[in-house]
Amino acid sequence: MTTESTASRTAFSPDTASTRLHRTLRVRLCEGDFTPGEVISIRRIAAQYGTGTMPAREAIRWLVTEGALIFSDSRKIIVPELSHDRFHEILFARKNLETEVSRQAFDNIGATDIEALERIDEQINEAIAQGDLVSYMRGNYQFHFHIYRLSQSQVLLPLVEILWLQYGPSMRYICTRWGASSIADDYHREVTQALRHDDRSAFCQAIAADIEQGMLLLE
Repeated sequence: MTTESTASRTAFSPDTASTRLHRTLRVRLCEGDFTPGEVISIRRIAAQYGTGTMPAREAIRWLVTEGALIFSDSRKIIVPELSHDRFHEILFARKNLETEVSRQAFDNIGATDIEALERIDEQINEAIAQGDLVSYMRGNYQFHFHIYRLSQSQVLLPLVEILWLQYGPSMRYICTRWGASSIADDYHREVTQALRHDDRSAFCQAIAADIEQGMLLLE
C-alpha cells in the first residue's frame, strides 16, 4: 500500500447551482436524511438551499433519472419505498460491486487514510452507544466512500453511488425500526485491522461481511 493518501479522480462536471444542489442531495439520500414515501417539494428544496426553483427542479429531475426519486403521479415526486426483494437485490449488488471496488482501492490506501477510517469508526461507535442514528448513518457513508473513492474507478464507483442513493432511505427506516445497536458486529474495525496488517483478502472479506450484516436485518 502507499504511505500517502491518494486523491480520487473525478470526471469534470460544470459548477452550477443545479449541479451543486444535486451533489448535496445525493449525499443526503445516501446518508438516509430522506425517508421512503417522503414527498419532495421543489419549492421547499429551493428555499432550504437558497436556490431558484429552476436549479432545484433540474437537480431533482436528475435524481429521478438515477432512480433515487420517482414520480408517484404526474406532479408528485417521492422517495421510493423499496420492497423486501428490491432491497435485498440492492444489497446483493452492493456486496459484489463494493468488494471489487475495495479490492481496487487497496493499493491506494495509505497510513493517513487508515487513521482517518479509524477516527470515523470511533465516531460511529459513539453514535451507536448514544442511539444517534443520524450520526451513525452519516459516519457509515463517510467510512465506505473514503475507501471507494480511492479506487479511482470510472466504471464501478458510479454504479455503487447509484445503489447507495436507493439504499440510504430504506436503511435509515430499518435502523429506525431496529435501532443502531442492531449493528452488532464491528466489521469496520476488521476493515482497519486488515489494512494495518496489509491483508487484502481479509480487508475485502470484512467489507463483504459488513454489507451482509444489512441483509440479515431483513430476515
